[in-house]
Amino acid sequence: MNRLTNEGIWIESDLPLSDSSLWSVPLRLVWAVSEGQTTDLGTVSPLLASNLEVIRDIYAAWIDGGRQIPLAFEISPHPAAPCEGVSLFFSGGVDSFYSLIKHRDEVENLILVNGFNEPLTDARTFALGNTQASDAARLFGKRLITAKTNLRWERPSLPPITNLRWEKPSVPGGWFMFHGAALAAIAHALAPIHSKVYIASSYSYANLDPWGSHPLLDPLWSTESVQIVHDGGETRMAKLRVVVQYPEVSSLLRVCTEYQGDFNCGLCEKCIRTMLGLRALGVARCAAFPDTLTPELVRRQKLNSVTVLQWRELLEAGLSPSLQTAVRSAIHSYEAGLPPRNGNLRREVLRLLVAARHSANALMSAAYCP
Repeated sequence: MNRLTNEGIWIESDLPLSDSSLWSVPLRLVWAVSEGQTTDLGTVSPLLASNLEVIRDIYAAWIDGGRQIPLAFEISPHPAAPCEGVSLFFSGGVDSFYSLIKHRDEVENLILVNGFNEPLTDARTFALGNTQASDAARLFGKRLITAKTNLRWERPSLPPITNLRWEKPSVPGGWFMFHGAALAAIAHALAPIHSKVYIASSYSYANLDPWGSHPLLDPLWSTESVQIVHDGGETRMAKLRVVVQYPEVSSLLRVCTEYQGDFNCGLCEKCIRTMLGLRALGVARCAAFPDTLTPELVRRQKLNSVTVLQWRELLEAGLSPSLQTAVRSAIHSYEAGLPPRNGNLRREVLRLLVAARHSANALMSAAYCP
């Protein structure tokens, strides 16, 4: 097993890893901006050096409390030459399967990271994901590459470190503001196996907000030896339309983040959202999900400012009237700041009380307006 380490953070793989410390630059930069402290980024390639100030400014604008700190680094006079190969980060969800299908003639490697979606101590969950990714790799004739890292979940037992704290991400916005830099770190750590790496998009171009992996940000982490590509500005439904054309892919989808049971729980928001999309596209029964979808379960889902964007897309997807009404109810609960409906009398009384309080606050605000 090969390992790269830097200040308590490590990345492992059975395959050769980079002999440069450049892989740690994205991590150092994001934490430095978050903490408002200048840190020495070390030696960077000319291409990455030309983008560091832009990356800093983007994160400074996105992160609450982020600052446009001075950057300290040296430019390498001899940037590494690119190796051969094209890779795709693969999680087994709709986004990564869509990018795999889209670039199936170009992509050679699928990269599965142990320690991103599940804690390192959860060997069972990673084993399930590894089995699914292995099946996908065989289906498309690709090589599966696994990497392991403590970037997300572990807090190294180290004394205080000057100018930098390697610990469970303290970046405002948490992992979802930080994960793009973590993906870039893995991509550069695996530089000996590729010259190009695709990162499947999370959101469409129509619904872009500050997010760790972003079409504005991901390409800026590129170097002369590794090009990083943010792929897929299509909507979630547009991606699903492509995925359902491959029934063998649909049966392999793994989107659940609750890690209950052996695959997808069929009860969490992400499972329900994906099942709704499949149902709208005429897939009444998908082997990857249990048969749990009902209007009542849809109404009970608690949305947030991120997920509501994809739920609004479902309203135009061609759902049955009962499911479409349930989707509208879940969206309304979020927009009105109400607890989701679940058919429980006590919860419905609570909804009425919350709604009454909102109305009273609105009336009071209007009364004080000049």
